[in-house]
Amino acid sequence: MISLRDALEETLRGWSEDVNVAWRYSLRNVSLGYEAIDPDLELEPWEPIFPGRLNRAFPGAPKHAHIFRAFDGISPESVRCVVLGQDPYPCPAFSTGRSFEAGNVVNWRELDKMFSKSVRAFMQMVASARTGNSIYSRSFEFWPKLLDDIESGSLEFDSPCDIADRWVDSGVLLLNSSLTISRFEVGMSPHQSQGHLPLWRPLILTVLRLLAFRPTPTAFLCLGGTAWETLEMAGIRNDEIGLKFAVERPHPADARDFLEAANPFVLCNEFLERAGSEPVDW
Repeated sequence: MISLRDALEETLRGWSEDVNVAWRYSLRNVSLGYEAIDPDLELEPWEPIFPGRLNRAFPGAPKHAHIFRAFDGISPESVRCVVLGQDPYPCPAFSTGRSFEAGNVVNWRELDKMFSKSVRAFMQMVASARTGNSIYSRSFEFWPKLLDDIESGSLEFDSPCDIADRWVDSGVLLLNSSLTISRFEVGMSPHQSQGHLPLWRPLILTVLRLLAFRPTPTAFLCLGGTAWETLEMAGIRNDEIGLKFAVERPHPADARDFLEAANPFVLCNEFLERAGSEPVDW
């Protein structure tokens, strides 16, 4: 056994070299929270920390996956919406480094193999926002209808490997409160709550404050309690003030509660239009 702190320090040595150059200056003074990690947390030698580093991906990892993937293809100046989740998917084959993106999925029906409902419920809300048809997000029971409409061609929908790029190109930062994971439990394991989350908190708070306190309309969509707590730590608490809009929704893994709430992607675009900005092309 080795300590989780030591393993993370070794894994992340020289981490800033992996960050998109557009973000490096803004993050130049960030020190990761190694001292905040519970020193009693241990890692088995065979347990991976994932996603992997840039150009050092695990066998079978999604194409382009790495710890700082969320910052690729987007600059701070172009961000108009932050989708903030909790942590990467707890499987190296699905974990890309961007929130609510499942890697190694060729067609949407493959998501039915996943235990978690999160990506499916997320896409139901996206489909409703894109089409204006609320039937797609009426309940999780309507996921098969979404699949049928995609496969019949009656609903034009990007492939799973392309849709996240569409959002990024439209100014969406797909961020998690933690950028790594090693163990997962429903309700959160100590590795998550006392290890990875406090490690990444200095960097994530720096990013959120950078985006919140600037003269650019920005929506913060926090999915899950951990995401909302992270946003509050950054000093962003109000629903809408001036050029800032923040909304909390249940995590999409809790599909029923998530789908019963007002559509966060619709609310995002309504805010951006009120603020005189272009809506996101969901």
